[in-house]
Amino acid sequence: MVSFTDRDDVRGAYIAGSSGSSEYTSSGPITPAETQAFTAGVQSTQQNKPQIFQDTVEAAGAPTDDGVLTLKRSKSLAQQQLDNIQNQDQAFEFINTLNQLDTGGTGGMGILNPNILGYIKDPLVGLGAFTTDMDESRNVYQLLINKMFQGDNERMRGALPLNQSAVQGMRRLGRNLFRDPNVDVSFGQNLMSLLPGVVNPGVVNIMDMPGGGIAELPEFGQAGLDFTKEQGFKDYGGGLDALVKAFTPAKYLDFILNPAKDALSMGGDLTSATLEKITEPVDALAELIDSIGDDNE
Repeated sequence: MVSFTDRDDVRGAYIAGSSGSSEYTSSGPITPAETQAFTAGVQSTQQNKPQIFQDTVEAAGAPTDDGVLTLKRSKSLAQQQLDNIQNQDQAFEFINTLNQLDTGGTGGMGILNPNILGYIKDPLVGLGAFTTDMDESRNVYQLLINKMFQGDNERMRGALPLNQSAVQGMRRLGRNLFRDPNVDVSFGQNLMSLLPGVVNPGVVNIMDMPGGGIAELPEFGQAGLDFTKEQGFKDYGGGLDALVKAFTPAKYLDFILNPAKDALSMGGDLTSATLEKITEPVDALAELIDSIGDDNE
């Protein structure tokens, strides 16, 4: 008969961790070597994860009277948060929280780490952006990269991200307008609201909310600009300026490149929605921009 030794327990603990087991229970009084072996086994499965997202090992409870203990693999808090992101609001909260950490030489801007950014990319790509553009086609990851190109500018160019929670359950009527189903509006009130200066009590303008209803991403400043250059990202939004200048009639140029100009001076030729579509970074134009010439600096 072959008897088991402490070395067998240590080997079993490592195999349990490296095979992806969520728990390991000692066969007798737990030893430090078993704990270290299970932890090492778990870590061997985490090689492609940034440290902040790696699984941790902790006791599943108190040891028994005989010293038997169960160790369990647990997802890190950051991984749990990433797994539970379901909309833009939650993604922005996660990004802002993560960015306040030093994830390895980032000086407190945790997002500006290629391993971190690469790891969270797919979940953010899967979330459609919610902005002042009703026909928005970008995703949250694209908004984040766009914001990195803004330097010290408080807000990104083009369509601005909105707080989804502020208008949850409402029906969208326009860029900034939403219909609140919880407010009863009579037929007469609906008719009266068609008159100039009369407000429909059932219609909410998100711009009237605190902060204008805008959802904010971190301000990356020069560090963000340096990071985008190091990673080889292209500022497609900035590249649109050249396209606008090249293909837009001269009478529109100043208005397009200086959105604060009074639109009425254009005689109604351009609507605000048209302006937003022209100046907004649109990924569909990437190939066109690349085809204009060599953009190597």
